[in-house]
Amino acid sequence: MKLLSKISAFLPLAVTLIWLQFLPDRVPLHYDASGNIDRWGSKWENLLLPGVVLLMGLVFFLVSKAGLKKAAGDEKALAHAESNAKVIRIVMIATGVMFTVLQAVLLYGAGREAASGATKSSVDLNRVMVILLGFLFLIMGNFMPKAKRNSTVGFRCGWSMYNDVTWQKCNRFAGLSMLCAGVGTILCGVLLSGGWAIAGMVLMLTAAIVVSLVYAAKVYRLEKGKV
Repeated sequence: MKLLSKISAFLPLAVTLIWLQFLPDRVPLHYDASGNIDRWGSKWENLLLPGVVLLMGLVFFLVSKAGLKKAAGDEKALAHAESNAKVIRIVMIATGVMFTVLQAVLLYGAGREAASGATKSSVDLNRVMVILLGFLFLIMGNFMPKAKRNSTVGFRCGWSMYNDVTWQKCNRFAGLSMLCAGVGTILCGVLLSGGWAIAGMVLMLTAAIVVSLVYAAKVYRLEKGKV
């Protein structure tokens, strides 16, 4: 698992470096809301996204390492830190794969558009991104309930962080909400196009967060009432 998480952080960069060898020097780099190409530039600018993924991977690694170091000497805390580190690695793997697919689609489209001199995107990038994010939401929703109470991963707010009971209940509910948001987001990507797909994704994610916050407030009030 540790090796896979490291590989996933470098995967977008590796795919990009290989693909760039087959692209012309000047390619489309930006599109407006309607998919029209509004900026061309050097193909090497496509290294920006893989660089961001690498930075995310480094942050995830440092957070996991810091959590394990802080828990050293406390058996229960160490078990919790190891569990959370596993969740972080799974999220990193999913994120790396998602960005690799997205980057491959971007480069494929850029190559086609550069070759034909197109003025509009040959691929609906919004739909692709929304569908990929939907799958990421599904993975996050599945693993959120497995995270132990911490300040790094999981559904974190003042109410959910109150004690272990509120954390467990809130993250179980938030995980289910995120699963629903994932399914809804994928459907938005399949059924809607362009900006509508993005709007649908934002609506699904916002709804998941709002209902999770409402539930967390309720659980917190009930748990605090026991004191």
